[in-house]
Amino acid sequence: MSSSIHEKHSNSLLLLLLNSLADFDGQISEDAALILQELDCRSDRIPPLYADVFGLPSTATCTDLVQRIYSFSEHQIAVASYAFQIFRSYEQMLRANKTDVAPEQKAAYESQLDRIRKVVARTRATLLEAIGESGRG
Repeated sequence: MSSSIHEKHSNSLLLLLLNSLADFDGQISEDAALILQELDCRSDRIPPLYADVFGLPSTATCTDLVQRIYSFSEHQIAVASYAFQIFRSYEQMLRANKTDVAPEQKAAYESQLDRIRKVVARTRATLLEAIGESGRG
């Protein structure tokens, strides 16, 4: 498999993992465990959002992420999973095409963006407090 295809597959696995952790109930599901097992064998770098959410350096790999998740408590996994969902939504909002929108829509977008920035700030504080329990990367 070529490098870029391998990396895209890793990114797909990462997204599947975080989506499965979104339903985290105190135990890593069988599906998530299988994904973790596959990611543990990959040396691809993880995207910056994943590194940020899990308190890893920007050079972190899939293997580093797997080790980090296994080092987390149940509470830390739940908080990181929630934070990922919030940060990803924010990232997607920032990418939205705002060129051909009516002024009312633009105002609504800016208002929504302001609200999500506040949620992101609170989530980041909660995340840093939670992952601080095990130290940073």
